[in-house]
Amino acid sequence: MLKRILIILSVIALTMGYAFYQKKSLESQLALESNPTSVLKKLPESTFETLESTPYIIADQQFELLVVHFWGTWCAPCEAELPELLTFIKQFEGRPGVKFLLVAVNDEVVKINKHLKGMELPAGITWLLDNKDIHRTEYGTTRVPETYVFSSDKTLLRKFLGPQIWKNPTFFQTFDEFYLTSTRKL
Repeated sequence: MLKRILIILSVIALTMGYAFYQKKSLESQLALESNPTSVLKKLPESTFETLESTPYIIADQQFELLVVHFWGTWCAPCEAELPELLTFIKQFEGRPGVKFLLVAVNDEVVKINKHLKGMELPAGITWLLDNKDIHRTEYGTTRVPETYVFSSDKTLLRKFLGPQIWKNPTFFQTFDEFYLTSTRKL
């Protein structure tokens, strides 16, 4: 009987220790301090191309919170994270001033449309292209996926490297805080 109790207590202790470790890991990933690896401080005033081959001029855009996400259909981690990202973006539908730019890097419109076919695409996403690595270079993106969050004054709030776990409620809370900070409501 004592042996069973010790085993159960050991399992509980290990589970709690692992949960604490995961929480600390996520907190450090979502830290609100500026990212020391990003040299980008302000939103570059670029002109992207939409999937319909029309120009999309960043300087002409008004927003409270802007999220620029670099990805590609050829990128396995991008492909894996995209459904979660779309679900995350859906949570911001109807929130004024929140814009999401999803920039396909070195990709083809046909492949992008095929990749998105059958997915539930939330409103508020602008799909863009960067087939000459012009914008990737301006932002300092070395690999995809990478995500940048900008405030209404076009200041970089945070850079996320690599694929993220967008379904984690902490992400929504963090972006909600970014939004409140950007709109000066905090």
